[in-house]
Amino acid sequence: MVQKEVLKKTKTYGLIALLLAIVLVAMIYAYGNSGIFPGAPQQPGQSQASQALGTQTLGTQSSMKTFTSIDELKNYLNQSSSSNLYSTPELYYNVNGMAAQPAVPAPMPVTSTAPSAASLTSQGATNDYSTTNIQVAGVDEADTVKTDGQYMYVIGNNSQTVYILDASSQNPQNAKVLSKISFDNGTPQGLYLSADGNELAVLGSNSIPYAVYGSISGLYPANIMFPSWTTNTNFVYVYDVSNKADPVLSRNLTMSGSYVDSRMIGNYVYDIISENAYLLNGTVLLPTVFNGQGAYTVAPTNIYYVNSSDSAYMYTTIAALNIENAQEQAVSTTVLMGNAGSIYVSQSNIYLTDEVTSYQSISNPPSQTGTTIAPIPITPVQLYSQNTEIYRIAISGPSFTLAAAGNVTGTVMSQYSMDEYHGYFRIATSSSTYSTTSYTSTQQNNLYILDSNLNVVGKIENLASGEQLHSARFIGERCYLVTFNQIDPLFVVDLTQPTNPMVLGNLTIPGYSDFLQPYDATHLIGIGQDVNASIDANKVEVPGDVYYTAVLGLKVSLFDVSDVANPKETSSIVIGDTGTTSEALTDAKAILFDASKNLLVLPVELYLLTNSTNTSSQGTTGTASSGVAIPAPAPTMLPFNNYPQFAWQGVYIFNVDLTNGITIRGNVTQLDNASTYLGNPSLAISGSYPWGESQYFITRSLYINNVLYTVSQSRVQLNSLSDFSLLTKVELN
Repeated sequence: MVQKEVLKKTKTYGLIALLLAIVLVAMIYAYGNSGIFPGAPQQPGQSQASQALGTQTLGTQSSMKTFTSIDELKNYLNQSSSSNLYSTPELYYNVNGMAAQPAVPAPMPVTSTAPSAASLTSQGATNDYSTTNIQVAGVDEADTVKTDGQYMYVIGNNSQTVYILDASSQNPQNAKVLSKISFDNGTPQGLYLSADGNELAVLGSNSIPYAVYGSISGLYPANIMFPSWTTNTNFVYVYDVSNKADPVLSRNLTMSGSYVDSRMIGNYVYDIISENAYLLNGTVLLPTVFNGQGAYTVAPTNIYYVNSSDSAYMYTTIAALNIENAQEQAVSTTVLMGNAGSIYVSQSNIYLTDEVTSYQSISNPPSQTGTTIAPIPITPVQLYSQNTEIYRIAISGPSFTLAAAGNVTGTVMSQYSMDEYHGYFRIATSSSTYSTTSYTSTQQNNLYILDSNLNVVGKIENLASGEQLHSARFIGERCYLVTFNQIDPLFVVDLTQPTNPMVLGNLTIPGYSDFLQPYDATHLIGIGQDVNASIDANKVEVPGDVYYTAVLGLKVSLFDVSDVANPKETSSIVIGDTGTTSEALTDAKAILFDASKNLLVLPVELYLLTNSTNTSSQGTTGTASSGVAIPAPAPTMLPFNNYPQFAWQGVYIFNVDLTNGITIRGNVTQLDNASTYLGNPSLAISGSYPWGESQYFITRSLYINNVLYTVSQSRVQLNSLSDFSLLTKVELN
């Protein structure tokens, strides 16, 4: 993602960052600025970075420029108030893993089960299969599972191994692992598959351990050995998988820094990496590119920047790699900005965001007793405001253009809070205002429309004041926003006139939706939580006090927005009791949805309050053919003052249509003892369940023809999509 997509990155400070900076600077002093590896080759007339990555000339506005020299970059960083500016303590180094090319994992064929190579090139069948749930058509997103309808590519084994499986939907009993790629010192985070199914790109991070010895300014004895710390490099490994039993590494690209996000358009994977911009004892650390010949730093003349209001800078590098052409040179560009947050990618632009916080000191009000003001000093407090800086980078294959920069008030929740449409960029944010009269903060929600130069041309501010923004979805000339305090307003916003956006209507119901999945042009599926509307769940302070009575089970709703002035909830269902949740609330890729089949599949962690007499468990009854029937309520009294307890994990399969609404078709689990624990949920308290079997928690699902495939870290399971009966299990070991 890869992502969650929906997680916030934080700025890296503290001892780990300091030790990393010290180690890298020491190596640069030892080896020179030509790279981390001593003796790295450099071709005449080439910059260090251009040997590993091609570069682009960016910038069309006068405010966007590159550094002319290392000294200019140094001065720029030196003028900031960044806490990434350090002086060097007295240290001695013993570095492990940094003086050699990061290890590239080799494929391991599973010869005991693999058929002949000739039989693996094509099954000669046309299959109907699902794909990753993505935001923008034509812009693929990395995921832990990919399929071409004949084979599956899965990250499993605690995210340490990539498996290639024969899916065998025509003959499920033949499904098996054909080969695997183990990552002993790396973590694959996402996969891409080329259109022809012959190239597999694996994106992830390598851990590079190092140890620090010696004394720090005399504080510790010279013979003390400090703990071993690690840092990350980000990699893209491309494998030729035309022969599924014998994948071959065709190329790799590794860069210093941490994975932010990625996309694939056509044959090009766009990998986005971020790392701290250090000025350490007068030396600038630069992004480093690793290839088969050595390591090379990105030249300052290839680093672009805008005068940002952020106080701590990071390098954000975008690398474009054609995974179908091993001879084409990878190309990158680097932007010096703050901490890269959520991104949005259309077929022609990458939008980077950076949350910038500014502070202002004011005085607290004096304490009061009745009408008497107590004679105590007024102490200053720090107010803060948050803006989002936005960078638009135009893309076309391997070409980049840093086209525009702008900013809006508030912070971005996720990629789904952003959208591009007919040359305009739309973004929904959350902010807060502080009253110097009442000395209280109030949550605000905003929607901004920006032109191609990222100038604000239209806006709605202070929408649903005092409520929290939970989800946003842009569909054509409409925006749908869900806010929540005690009840759930679904707002329909008209964006037909970019300079004059207007709220057309809203629907108020109990609960809230954390994600909105389009069903068709006039209907939405909301996935979120049911709520006791009499309790303000936003004011929860003590877990178990208000929370367990305010937020109820997992809620799935169908909204009709054809009448924009009067949106309606036409159907809803609530799964389980308080604590019931789904990965789909934070990661859209966990959702399997196919409107043509009226099919919705969600992973669910089910919690039940067995002595409950209310209807919060309504809708949790599954079909016996799924292997596990979910009772409502369960038959056994649970301990711990009637708090709901974990009872089951798996996927719920729904039918969604405009006539019957949302109905449960069945459920599937990979937990081998699910029936036992569901019949007596108190066993989950007395034993290690569920955490002892959490490797079988289903995180992804897909279908090929009439087979439902569910994926956990340790298993791919095949069930009939008709009656959900078990067909076979493929263990990932």
